[in-house]
Amino acid sequence: MSHEEILDPSLFYTIVGGTFRTQIPQDDPKAVRRDWQSADGKTSGTKYERVINALIGYITDIQFFDGEYGLQIVVSLDKDAERKTPKIALGTASREAESFMKRLPNVDLEKEVRLRPFSFNDQESGDEVRGMEVLQADENGDFTVKIKNYFRDEEKKENSNGFPNPEGETDSYSKDDWKMYFLQARKFLITYTKEMICPKIVRQDGTSTSREEYPVEDPAPEEVPF
Repeated sequence: MSHEEILDPSLFYTIVGGTFRTQIPQDDPKAVRRDWQSADGKTSGTKYERVINALIGYITDIQFFDGEYGLQIVVSLDKDAERKTPKIALGTASREAESFMKRLPNVDLEKEVRLRPFSFNDQESGDEVRGMEVLQADENGDFTVKIKNYFRDEEKKENSNGFPNPEGETDSYSKDDWKMYFLQARKFLITYTKEMICPKIVRQDGTSTSREEYPVEDPAPEEVPF
């Protein structure tokens, strides 16, 4: 990936509010205005973006870049109808990136994926729930095959395949203890992705094109992926 590609916002998608966003000119008929402010409140601005519900395509590349906003995982799909390469940029500390990396080992890299971020408030706890739904096509070509977390045994309700567990009595964990554990778990995912997934990715020949799905309406609660 060239330096020019990294700087080109028209090729990149980020995630805002459970949707993919890419910057486009203000006068574009699909432009949606978003006023933003930095976490520290020191800077703000306005962006005009195309809002995408989901992206579909072959995963053709995964790279990691350490930049101004920390370590990023950049996921490339095969070229779209305009012969541009969609690239999804995610902070590795984000829940969407961790959700994606946990599912990657179960993805058939020779088949297309449908990637859809989600964000909603849990009705019981009120906590924000965020992540990345990863689907692949069934025998009929419909994206109904939900890719599960490779590092979680749901029957036993425990981590698996080498994913680190918190050590000691977690009941006495402080916030700093949990931060250290989550950092350890994140480093495990990044290392696993670099060593076990990236070497398996074979770039496609470009004969197929990735595509976008636009949001129609908010998903019903029973449609929210886990």
